[in-house]
Amino acid sequence: MTLPLDNIRVVDLSRMLPGPYCSMILGDLGAEIIHIKNPNYSDYDIPVFYKENGKEINAFDSIIMRNKKSITLNFRLKKAREIFYKLIKKVDVVLESFRPGIAEKLGIDYKNLVNINKGIIYCSLTGFGQNGPYHNLAGHNLNYVGLSGILDMNRKREIYGDYDKERPPITPGSHSAATSGAFLAGIGILSAIIERERNPKKVGQYIDISMLDSAFSLIPILAAFNFSNNNNNNNNPLHGSAPYYQIYKTKDNKYLTIASFEQKFWVRLCEKLGRKDLESSQFVQNEEKEYLFNELQKEISKKTQKEWIEILTNKDTCVFPINNFNQACNDPQIKARNMIIEKIHSDIGKIKIINSPINLSRTPIKIRTLAPKLGEHTEEILKELNYTDEDILNFRKMNII
Repeated sequence: MTLPLDNIRVVDLSRMLPGPYCSMILGDLGAEIIHIKNPNYSDYDIPVFYKENGKEINAFDSIIMRNKKSITLNFRLKKAREIFYKLIKKVDVVLESFRPGIAEKLGIDYKNLVNINKGIIYCSLTGFGQNGPYHNLAGHNLNYVGLSGILDMNRKREIYGDYDKERPPITPGSHSAATSGAFLAGIGILSAIIERERNPKKVGQYIDISMLDSAFSLIPILAAFNFSNNNNNNNNPLHGSAPYYQIYKTKDNKYLTIASFEQKFWVRLCEKLGRKDLESSQFVQNEEKEYLFNELQKEISKKTQKEWIEILTNKDTCVFPINNFNQACNDPQIKARNMIIEKIHSDIGKIKIINSPINLSRTPIKIRTLAPKLGEHTEEILKELNYTDEDILNFRKMNII
């Protein structure tokens, strides 16, 4: 059975989360992913491990490095770049996350590679993109969501009349800038592949993806409230200022998410809470809104989370529990969607992997191979490029691979 990206070859030069997450998606879709690392930097990017029988593997890599091949090349050496140029002749996509200017210094930038392979699609996935006053600055996800306006929304709600109370932003648990950058890089790459196949000259193109741009693009509702002539972000109902879109604590000190945004869901919620008197109060403001917050919390605190789930969750109220990760793994919906799969690793035994959320009816995605060891496929790729065993031995001695 073929996969959507069969016969597409991607060279991934990135590290950490964003780039490898993007190439993971492409690999799940069937692309051949060749991940290249410097042989002098063999350390794990994120040190969390499976440990068994005196052996260990990186648990983070086991998820994002599946369906990939691993080779090592020391780009600081001329011979390594020559090997890379030879490989590039047989490649469709290059993905990199170097700080702007580094790829050019190494001689592996788009302008250089397009002279070797006119069909190359080259995607740079960086924090701030290739231009602008921040383009050469270091950053991570927290910085990008802070700059984008997302983090400013991530606060405890403002209590009416208590305007002096500090409401500092809260560090988010997910990496929305990094992963959205990965998603958009993937979309850009897929779009460029489609366009290349349609254009008569079969030429590729350059893709510039910024994680700050990606984060900034995630907030169209916030933008709408700020761009409109209303220009009052306090009226944004989806960032904690509305009683019908909020988190409430249950009797057993657990939490529910209530998102009864549409009136029909709000009416059903009030009915199930035994508070039909609140049906007409959904959009009240000021003191009345504070009263509504308090009344909803008072009702929710009368029962445990489990009791409320039985009463509310299957009743079209848009009410669900807040799970921790282990609870999410055991949530019946997550399990029904097969979002966690188990594989047998030759060194460790049984390991768990987050499955792809992309479900295709005719060409279903599958985890074909587990994460490779560093440089596991170096010899295979070099022999494909017609290098001999003696060449490969010399490359090792010279620290090229």
